[in-house]
Amino acid sequence: MNCSSLLPLLAALVTAVPLTAQETAPPGREILIVLGIPGIEEYAQRFRQTAETWKEAAERGKAQVTQIAGSVEDASALKARIDALRAKPPEELWIILIGHGTFDGKQTKFAVNGPDFTDKDLAAWLKDFPRPVVVINGASSSAPFLTSLAGPDRVVITATKSAGEIYYARFGEYFATAISGDPEADLDNDEQVSLLEAYLYASHKVEGFYTDEGRIATEHALLDDNGDGKGARAEWFEGVRAVKSPDAKATPDGERAQQLVLVPNAADAQLSAEQRRHRDALEQELRALAKERATIGEEAFYAKAETLLRQLAAISATVKEPGNSTGNGKPKPTSPRAP
Repeated sequence: MNCSSLLPLLAALVTAVPLTAQETAPPGREILIVLGIPGIEEYAQRFRQTAETWKEAAERGKAQVTQIAGSVEDASALKARIDALRAKPPEELWIILIGHGTFDGKQTKFAVNGPDFTDKDLAAWLKDFPRPVVVINGASSSAPFLTSLAGPDRVVITATKSAGEIYYARFGEYFATAISGDPEADLDNDEQVSLLEAYLYASHKVEGFYTDEGRIATEHALLDDNGDGKGARAEWFEGVRAVKSPDAKATPDGERAQQLVLVPNAADAQLSAEQRRHRDALEQELRALAKERATIGEEAFYAKAETLLRQLAAISATVKEPGNSTGNGKPKPTSPRAP
Protein backbone atom coordinates (compact mmCIF):
# COMPACT_ATOMS: atom_id res chain seq x y z
CA MET A 1 0.00 0.00 0.00
CA ASN A 2 1.20 3.48 -0.85
CA CYS A 3 0.08 5.71 2.01
CA SER A 4 1.23 8.97 0.44
CA SER A 5 -2.36 10.03 -0.30
CA LEU A 6 -3.28 9.47 3.35
CA LEU A 7 -0.39 11.36 4.93
CA PRO A 8 -2.15 14.78 4.79
CA LEU A 9 -4.91 13.25 6.89
CA LEU A 10 -2.35 11.98 9.39
CA ALA A 11 -0.75 15.42 9.62
CA ALA A 12 -4.14 16.98 10.37
CA LEU A 13 -4.86 14.46 13.08
CA VAL A 14 -1.45 14.30 14.70
CA THR A 15 -2.22 16.55 17.69
CA ALA A 16 -5.91 15.75 17.93
CA VAL A 17 -6.01 12.33 19.54
CA PRO A 18 -4.77 11.47 23.05
CA LEU A 19 -2.70 8.35 23.55
CA THR A 20 -4.46 5.56 25.41
CA ALA A 21 -3.02 4.19 28.65
CA GLN A 22 -0.11 1.82 28.20
CA GLU A 23 0.23 -1.59 29.78
CA THR A 24 3.20 -2.41 31.96
CA ALA A 25 6.15 -2.86 29.62
CA PRO A 26 7.99 -6.19 29.56
CA PRO A 27 11.76 -6.32 30.06
CA GLY A 28 13.67 -4.88 27.10
CA ARG A 29 14.94 -6.76 24.10
CA GLU A 30 17.23 -9.71 24.85
CA ILE A 31 19.98 -10.69 22.43
CA LEU A 32 21.62 -14.10 22.78
CA ILE A 33 24.89 -14.35 20.86
CA VAL A 34 26.08 -17.91 20.36
CA LEU A 35 29.74 -17.97 19.35
CA GLY A 36 30.53 -21.30 17.72
CA ILE A 37 33.78 -23.21 17.38
CA PRO A 38 36.02 -21.37 14.88
CA GLY A 39 38.36 -24.20 13.96
CA ILE A 40 41.26 -21.95 12.97
CA GLU A 41 42.48 -18.56 14.14
CA GLU A 42 41.37 -16.74 10.98
CA TYR A 43 37.76 -17.66 11.68
CA ALA A 44 38.19 -17.00 15.41
CA GLN A 45 39.11 -13.39 14.63
CA ARG A 46 36.19 -13.01 12.23
CA PHE A 47 33.72 -14.46 14.70
CA ARG A 48 34.98 -12.31 17.58
CA GLN A 49 34.74 -9.16 15.47
CA THR A 50 31.21 -10.02 14.35
CA ALA A 51 30.19 -10.61 17.97
CA GLU A 52 31.74 -7.30 19.05
CA THR A 53 29.85 -5.47 16.30
CA TRP A 54 26.60 -6.96 17.60
CA LYS A 55 27.43 -6.02 21.18
CA GLU A 56 28.22 -2.42 20.28
CA ALA A 57 24.97 -2.15 18.31
CA ALA A 58 23.01 -3.71 21.17
CA GLU A 59 24.48 -1.21 23.61
CA ARG A 60 23.35 1.68 21.42
CA GLY A 61 19.96 0.03 21.04
CA LYS A 62 19.70 -0.45 24.82
CA ALA A 63 19.28 -4.21 24.49
CA GLN A 64 20.42 -6.80 27.01
CA VAL A 65 23.16 -9.09 25.65
CA THR A 66 24.14 -12.57 26.75
CA GLN A 67 27.03 -14.26 24.96
CA ILE A 68 27.30 -18.03 25.02
CA ALA A 69 30.78 -19.28 24.17
CA GLY A 70 33.41 -21.51 25.64
CA SER A 71 31.30 -23.31 28.21
CA VAL A 72 31.56 -27.07 28.64
CA GLU A 73 28.28 -27.46 26.78
CA ASP A 74 27.14 -24.38 24.87
CA ALA A 75 23.94 -26.05 23.67
CA SER A 76 22.84 -26.71 27.24
CA ALA A 77 23.74 -23.13 28.19
CA LEU A 78 21.59 -21.79 25.35
CA LYS A 79 18.62 -23.95 26.30
CA ALA A 80 18.96 -22.93 29.94
CA ARG A 81 18.94 -19.24 29.06
CA ILE A 82 15.87 -19.63 26.86
CA ASP A 83 14.11 -21.52 29.65
CA ALA A 84 15.02 -18.80 32.15
CA LEU A 85 13.56 -16.12 29.89
CA ARG A 86 10.17 -17.83 29.78
CA ALA A 87 9.52 -16.81 33.37
CA LYS A 88 9.90 -13.12 32.51
CA PRO A 89 9.99 -12.92 28.73
CA PRO A 90 11.68 -9.93 27.11
CA GLU A 91 10.09 -7.51 24.67
CA GLU A 92 11.70 -9.56 21.90
CA LEU A 93 14.21 -12.41 21.87
CA TRP A 94 16.93 -12.28 19.24
CA ILE A 95 19.25 -15.28 18.81
CA ILE A 96 22.39 -14.69 16.75
CA LEU A 97 24.40 -17.73 15.64
CA ILE A 98 27.99 -16.87 14.67
CA GLY A 99 30.08 -19.80 13.53
CA HIS A 100 30.13 -22.88 11.30
CA GLY A 101 27.30 -25.16 10.29
CA THR A 102 27.61 -28.80 9.30
CA PHE A 103 25.51 -31.17 7.21
CA ASP A 104 25.98 -34.94 7.10
CA GLY A 105 23.44 -35.59 4.38
CA LYS A 106 20.61 -36.07 6.87
CA GLN A 107 20.65 -33.22 9.38
CA THR A 108 22.24 -29.85 9.85
CA LYS A 109 23.95 -28.70 13.04
CA PHE A 110 25.53 -25.59 14.48
CA ALA A 111 29.03 -26.32 15.80
CA VAL A 112 29.63 -25.33 19.44
CA ASN A 113 31.63 -26.44 22.45
CA GLY A 114 30.25 -29.76 23.64
CA PRO A 115 27.52 -31.48 21.61
CA ASP A 116 26.39 -29.51 18.55
CA PHE A 117 22.71 -28.65 18.25
CA THR A 118 20.36 -29.06 15.30
CA ASP A 119 17.64 -26.89 13.87
CA LYS A 120 15.08 -29.19 15.46
CA ASP A 121 16.76 -28.84 18.85
CA LEU A 122 16.48 -25.06 18.73
CA ALA A 123 12.89 -25.28 17.47
CA ALA A 124 11.99 -27.46 20.47
CA TRP A 125 13.65 -25.06 22.94
CA LEU A 126 11.73 -22.13 21.45
CA LYS A 127 8.37 -23.87 21.16
CA ASP A 128 5.55 -21.60 22.32
CA PHE A 129 7.97 -18.87 23.42
CA PRO A 130 5.61 -16.09 24.56
CA ARG A 131 7.24 -13.13 22.81
CA PRO A 132 8.41 -12.27 19.26
CA VAL A 133 11.52 -14.20 18.22
CA VAL A 134 14.27 -13.33 15.75
CA VAL A 135 16.85 -15.94 14.74
CA ILE A 136 19.77 -15.03 12.52
CA ASN A 137 21.96 -17.96 11.54
CA GLY A 138 24.96 -16.70 9.60
CA ALA A 139 26.60 -20.10 9.27
CA SER A 140 27.00 -22.53 6.38
CA SER A 141 24.30 -25.19 5.91
CA SER A 142 21.88 -22.98 7.85
CA ALA A 143 18.77 -23.17 5.64
CA PRO A 144 17.00 -25.94 7.60
CA PHE A 145 16.88 -23.60 10.60
CA LEU A 146 14.50 -21.38 8.61
CA THR A 147 12.12 -24.23 7.86
CA SER A 148 12.16 -25.59 11.40
CA LEU A 149 11.89 -22.26 13.25
CA ALA A 150 9.42 -20.34 11.07
CA GLY A 151 6.16 -19.41 12.74
CA PRO A 152 3.85 -16.59 13.78
CA ASP A 153 5.55 -13.42 14.99
CA ARG A 154 8.99 -14.72 14.08
CA VAL A 155 11.71 -13.52 11.76
CA VAL A 156 14.21 -16.17 10.68
CA ILE A 157 17.20 -15.36 8.50
CA THR A 158 19.75 -17.86 7.22
CA ALA A 159 22.96 -17.44 5.24
CA THR A 160 22.14 -20.29 2.87
CA LYS A 161 19.21 -21.51 0.83
CA SER A 162 19.98 -25.18 1.39
CA ALA A 163 21.83 -27.46 3.79
CA GLY A 164 24.11 -28.39 0.91
CA GLU A 165 25.78 -24.95 0.89
CA ILE A 166 28.51 -26.19 3.22
CA TYR A 167 31.33 -23.71 2.64
CA TYR A 168 32.19 -20.77 4.89
CA ALA A 169 29.47 -18.12 4.80
CA ARG A 170 30.32 -14.41 4.89
CA PHE A 171 26.73 -13.25 5.19
CA GLY A 172 26.78 -12.92 8.98
CA GLU A 173 29.72 -10.50 8.95
CA TYR A 174 27.99 -8.17 6.50
CA PHE A 175 24.71 -8.45 8.40
CA ALA A 176 26.30 -7.36 11.67
CA THR A 177 27.80 -4.29 9.99
CA ALA A 178 24.43 -3.37 8.52
CA ILE A 179 22.26 -3.84 11.62
CA SER A 180 24.63 -1.65 13.63
CA GLY A 181 23.40 1.28 11.54
CA ASP A 182 25.60 1.44 8.44
CA PRO A 183 24.10 4.36 6.42
CA GLU A 184 24.67 2.40 3.20
CA ALA A 185 22.15 -0.16 4.42
CA ASP A 186 19.44 2.45 5.15
CA LEU A 187 17.45 1.94 1.97
CA ASP A 188 14.42 4.02 2.97
CA ASN A 189 16.52 6.88 4.40
CA ASP A 190 14.84 6.94 7.82
CA GLU A 191 18.16 7.04 9.71
CA GLN A 192 17.86 3.49 11.01
CA VAL A 193 18.40 0.00 9.61
CA SER A 194 15.69 -2.63 9.90
CA LEU A 195 16.16 -6.39 9.84
CA LEU A 196 14.93 -6.38 6.26
CA GLU A 197 17.37 -3.68 5.18
CA ALA A 198 20.26 -5.48 6.90
CA TYR A 199 19.25 -8.69 5.15
CA LEU A 200 19.14 -7.03 1.73
CA TYR A 201 22.42 -5.18 2.33
CA ALA A 202 24.26 -8.31 3.47
CA SER A 203 22.87 -10.37 0.59
CA HIS A 204 24.05 -7.82 -1.97
CA LYS A 205 27.46 -7.59 -0.30
CA VAL A 206 27.82 -11.37 -0.51
CA GLU A 207 26.87 -11.31 -4.18
CA GLY A 208 29.40 -8.55 -4.81
CA PHE A 209 32.17 -10.47 -3.05
CA TYR A 210 31.80 -13.55 -5.24
CA THR A 211 31.46 -11.45 -8.39
CA ASP A 212 34.58 -9.43 -7.62
CA GLU A 213 36.53 -12.60 -6.82
CA GLY A 214 35.33 -14.31 -9.99
CA ARG A 215 34.02 -17.21 -7.94
CA ILE A 216 30.79 -19.20 -7.99
CA ALA A 217 28.67 -18.13 -5.02
CA THR A 218 28.35 -20.83 -2.36
CA GLU A 219 25.84 -19.02 -0.16
CA HIS A 220 22.41 -17.55 -0.91
CA ALA A 221 20.56 -16.08 2.06
CA LEU A 222 16.88 -16.49 2.90
CA LEU A 223 14.43 -14.51 5.04
CA ASP A 224 11.11 -15.71 6.42
CA ASP A 225 8.76 -13.55 8.48
CA ASN A 226 5.33 -14.69 7.32
CA GLY A 227 5.60 -18.07 9.05
CA ASP A 228 5.35 -20.32 6.01
CA GLY A 229 8.95 -21.55 6.23
CA LYS A 230 9.62 -21.03 2.53
CA GLY A 231 11.69 -17.87 2.73
CA ALA A 232 12.44 -15.09 0.26
CA ARG A 233 15.60 -14.23 -1.67
CA ALA A 234 17.02 -10.71 -1.77
CA GLU A 235 16.47 -10.44 -5.51
CA TRP A 236 12.74 -10.71 -4.90
CA PHE A 237 12.70 -7.15 -3.55
CA GLU A 238 12.68 -3.73 -5.19
CA GLY A 239 13.98 -1.43 -2.50
CA VAL A 240 12.23 -2.73 0.62
CA ARG A 241 9.13 -3.93 -1.22
CA ALA A 242 8.69 -7.59 -2.12
CA VAL A 243 7.74 -8.09 -5.77
CA LYS A 244 7.86 -11.89 -5.71
CA SER A 245 6.74 -14.59 -3.32
CA PRO A 246 6.97 -18.40 -3.38
CA ASP A 247 3.24 -18.47 -2.66
CA ALA A 248 0.94 -15.93 -4.32
CA LYS A 249 -1.66 -16.39 -1.59
CA ALA A 250 0.73 -15.76 1.31
CA THR A 251 1.66 -12.44 2.87
CA PRO A 252 4.94 -11.39 1.23
CA ASP A 253 8.04 -11.87 3.35
CA GLY A 254 9.73 -8.72 4.58
CA GLU A 255 6.83 -6.76 6.03
CA ARG A 256 7.47 -7.74 9.65
CA ALA A 257 11.27 -7.62 9.26
CA GLN A 258 10.97 -4.03 8.03
CA GLN A 259 9.40 -3.07 11.36
CA LEU A 260 12.17 -4.42 13.61
CA VAL A 261 15.19 -2.23 14.28
CA LEU A 262 18.06 -2.70 16.73
CA VAL A 263 19.46 0.85 16.73
CA PRO A 264 16.48 3.24 16.43
CA ASN A 265 16.48 6.74 14.99
CA ALA A 266 15.84 9.75 17.24
CA ALA A 267 12.05 9.57 16.83
CA ASP A 268 11.66 5.84 17.40
CA ALA A 269 13.96 5.98 20.41
CA GLN A 270 11.31 8.07 22.19
CA LEU A 271 8.63 5.39 21.89
CA SER A 272 7.97 2.79 24.56
CA ALA A 273 7.96 -0.91 23.75
CA GLU A 274 4.16 -0.93 23.93
CA GLN A 275 3.89 2.07 21.62
CA ARG A 276 6.12 0.35 19.06
CA ARG A 277 4.07 -2.84 19.26
CA HIS A 278 0.85 -0.87 18.86
CA ARG A 279 2.24 1.08 15.90
CA ASP A 280 3.49 -2.10 14.23
CA ALA A 281 0.10 -3.75 14.62
CA LEU A 282 -1.64 -0.72 13.12
CA GLU A 283 0.73 -0.71 10.15
CA GLN A 284 -0.01 -4.38 9.58
CA GLU A 285 -3.73 -3.61 9.64
CA LEU A 286 -3.18 -0.88 7.04
CA ARG A 287 -1.39 -3.35 4.77
CA ALA A 288 -4.20 -5.86 5.13
CA LEU A 289 -6.77 -3.14 4.47
CA ALA A 290 -4.98 -2.07 1.29
CA LYS A 291 -5.36 -5.59 -0.09
CA GLU A 292 -9.13 -5.39 0.47
CA ARG A 293 -9.54 -1.96 -1.12
CA ALA A 294 -10.90 -3.14 -4.44
CA THR A 295 -13.32 -5.48 -2.69
CA ILE A 296 -14.74 -3.20 0.00
CA GLY A 297 -14.86 -0.01 -2.08
CA GLU A 298 -13.33 3.45 -1.65
CA GLU A 299 -15.76 4.76 0.96
CA ALA A 300 -15.27 1.83 3.33
CA PHE A 301 -11.53 1.83 2.69
CA TYR A 302 -11.06 5.48 3.64
CA ALA A 303 -13.34 5.17 6.67
CA LYS A 304 -11.32 2.28 8.05
CA ALA A 305 -8.03 3.89 7.06
CA GLU A 306 -8.97 7.07 8.94
CA THR A 307 -9.57 5.10 12.13
CA LEU A 308 -6.17 3.43 11.88
CA LEU A 309 -4.41 6.68 11.01
CA ARG A 310 -5.98 8.44 13.99
CA GLN A 311 -4.41 5.85 16.25
CA LEU A 312 -1.06 6.20 14.48
CA ALA A 313 -1.36 9.94 14.89
CA ALA A 314 -1.79 9.57 18.63
CA ILE A 315 1.49 7.68 18.82
CA SER A 316 3.24 10.18 16.56
CA ALA A 317 2.04 13.04 18.75
CA THR A 318 4.24 11.82 21.62
CA VAL A 319 7.45 12.31 19.63
CA LYS A 320 9.16 15.64 20.26
CA GLU A 321 11.40 17.68 18.03
CA PRO A 322 15.14 17.42 18.85
CA GLY A 323 15.94 19.74 21.73
CA ASN A 324 12.47 19.46 23.26
CA SER A 325 13.12 16.40 25.40
CA THR A 326 11.47 18.06 28.41
CA GLY A 327 8.10 17.62 26.74
CA ASN A 328 7.42 21.37 26.56
CA GLY A 329 8.02 21.61 22.85
CA LYS A 330 5.68 21.06 19.98
CA PRO A 331 5.01 17.41 19.08
CA LYS A 332 6.76 16.28 15.94
CA PRO A 333 4.35 14.68 13.45
CA THR A 334 5.80 11.42 12.15
CA SER A 335 4.42 9.47 9.24
CA PRO A 336 3.72 5.74 9.40
CA ARG A 337 6.13 3.67 7.40
CA ALA A 338 4.37 3.08 4.12
CA PRO A 339 2.97 -0.47 4.13
